[in-house]
Amino acid sequence: MAEEETKGDPRMKKAYEASSKLLRKRLEKERPEDLELLDEMKESDIIVVTGQYDHAQVNFKMAEVPHTVISPSEIESLEFNANQLLFINCPGTGITERGIKTIQQFVETGGMLVTTDWVLRNVLEIAFPEIVRYNDRPTSDDVVRIDILEGDEDSFIHNVIDNTDDPQWWLEGSSYPIQILDKEKVRVLVTSKEMEEKYGEAPIVVAWRQGEGEVIHMTSHFYLQRTETRTKRHAAPAAAYAVEKGFSEAEAENMILGDLSTAEIESAYTSQAFMADMALKQKKRALKRQKEEEK
Repeated sequence: MAEEETKGDPRMKKAYEASSKLLRKRLEKERPEDLELLDEMKESDIIVVTGQYDHAQVNFKMAEVPHTVISPSEIESLEFNANQLLFINCPGTGITERGIKTIQQFVETGGMLVTTDWVLRNVLEIAFPEIVRYNDRPTSDDVVRIDILEGDEDSFIHNVIDNTDDPQWWLEGSSYPIQILDKEKVRVLVTSKEMEEKYGEAPIVVAWRQGEGEVIHMTSHFYLQRTETRTKRHAAPAAAYAVEKGFSEAEAENMILGDLSTAEIESAYTSQAFMADMALKQKKRALKRQKEEEK
């Protein structure tokens, strides 16, 4: 794995490796049909566009989810289909005007587009104007508490993120807060009062339907480089978090959580759960389309 893909606190890399195992074991235990779908995915189902500051391909690799990695300049020459998930890592630069049109068409015809941080200004404001924008109040290198709101009916996120969770979300220095312009169209999936108090906007993750497809955008990155320990619960060993998720103490000890804290494993687990959730949503939609076409 390239060195630049694992920058940040090396403990977070360990947390991602452990949280991926935890997520897969929990799916195997509680939602085996979803784990089966993840295991059936092909590399062509998920296209990840490289970026200097975020590295979603690391998340997918650790979660053992097949994917294809391309450069920003390659977007314009590829033929996407409506059943794919296109993930653009921050910053989203290097995408040509023709590439922007390709992205527009991809989403309008049914594709799922997932973007992070600076892609808000570099792609979304251009491809889908008057929906969301950067509020021009960059964050500092910070960590904020988040709240996960109601998911979509085909989402499994609330089955793996519980009411007992208190995840912290890392903000890259100069992350872009999301200002919602079209409040009727945009849904807020993750919010943060702390984010609003500090930087003027509460949304952390937003989504909207665009034509036949969907756009999901988040402030900062899916590969979180650090977290903070704010409570006694956060300071507890990561094994305690596994027990919260329904595993026995013996099972938790076998997950190689090492000396990780609950705060570290919880932040990584939340990030990994969202990644898997989006991949599964698009896969289920693709299967639904296929069944409808076969009728």
